[in-house]
Amino acid sequence: MMRIAIVAVFVTLLVGCSSMQGGGPAMPQVAGCDQTAAGIVAEMPNEMQEQDEAEYSCVVPTLGERWQRVYEIGERFYEPILNCTGFMQQGIGSWYGIPFHGRQTSNGEIYDMNALSAAHKTLPLGIWIKVTNLVNGREVIVRVNDRGPYFKDRVLDLSVAAAKELGYYETGTAPISIQALGYARSDRIAKKLLSPDDDGRLGLQDPPFNPVEVIYGSSPKAGEYAPEQVKPEYTVQVAAFKTLEKAEAVLNKVQTRFQEAVMKAYPLGDCQVYCIRLEKLTSRQQAENAKKSLAEIGFPKSMIMLERFEKLG
Repeated sequence: MMRIAIVAVFVTLLVGCSSMQGGGPAMPQVAGCDQTAAGIVAEMPNEMQEQDEAEYSCVVPTLGERWQRVYEIGERFYEPILNCTGFMQQGIGSWYGIPFHGRQTSNGEIYDMNALSAAHKTLPLGIWIKVTNLVNGREVIVRVNDRGPYFKDRVLDLSVAAAKELGYYETGTAPISIQALGYARSDRIAKKLLSPDDDGRLGLQDPPFNPVEVIYGSSPKAGEYAPEQVKPEYTVQVAAFKTLEKAEAVLNKVQTRFQEAVMKAYPLGDCQVYCIRLEKLTSRQQAENAKKSLAEIGFPKSMIMLERFEKLG
C-alpha cells in the first residue's frame, strides 16, 4: 500500500490508510486564527448529544469535513456515503500495521494497530461496523477512522488487533461481510464498546445498537467510479492569507499568467481567510499544467483539489 502526504502553504495534512485524499477544499492554516474549524466553509461538528429514543445514528451529523468530500486516488473517484442506514457489503478484507502505526488517520486520529479500528473507502468516518469472517464465522465490532484500502479491490483494512480477532492475521486476507451500525450517540456507548471484557478483549460485547433494516445492498465498489463514469471539476489553490492586502498582491501576480484566477473569502474560526484559486478546471491534466505554470512564476506549492464530479449515465 502507498501513503501520500500532500503539503501546501497554509493547508492542513489529511493522511489516509493507503493514500492521501484528493477531494474537497483544503483548510488553510493561518497564523493568529482560531484553528477549531474543520474546513473553509464549516465548523467541526459538535459532540453528539445523547438521545433516549435511539443509541445510534447512521447519518453524518454535520457536513463540511474534508473527509466527507469526493476524492480521487489512482485514477479512481470516490464519493463518501453520508447515510449508512442498511449498509451491507461483502468482499475481501485485509489488515495494515507498520509503517502506518502511529501515523495520522484520515479523520485526524492516530492509528494504533493494537486497537480495534478499520479503514474503508467510502463509509462515514467515526461510525461503528460489525465485521464477520465468512470462513470461520467470527465477528468483531470496530470503528472506522481511516480511508482505504486501495489495493486489489479489497473492501476493508482492519487493524492488526481486529484481524487477529477475526482469525485472518496469519493469512493476511479473508472474505468478510460488513454491516454498518452507525455513530454512537454518547460517550457512554463508545466507552462500553472500548471496555475490555473478562478476556481482556476490546469491542467484542453485544453492540448497544438496534439492528437496522437492510434498506439497500452495496457492491464491493460502493461509492467508487472509473474515469469514464464521471465528469470531474478541479480547483488549484495557490495560497491563502489572513491579510487582504497580501492576498490581493498575490492575485495580481497570478493574473499575469491566469487572468481567470479569483480570490475567495472564507470564515475560519475568528478570522477571515482569503484564498487565491483557479477554478472549474475540467481535467486532471489541465490542473497539472496549471500547477506547473504557477511554479514557474513563484508558486511551487499550489495544491490540486478535486472539487466535485458529476456521475454520468
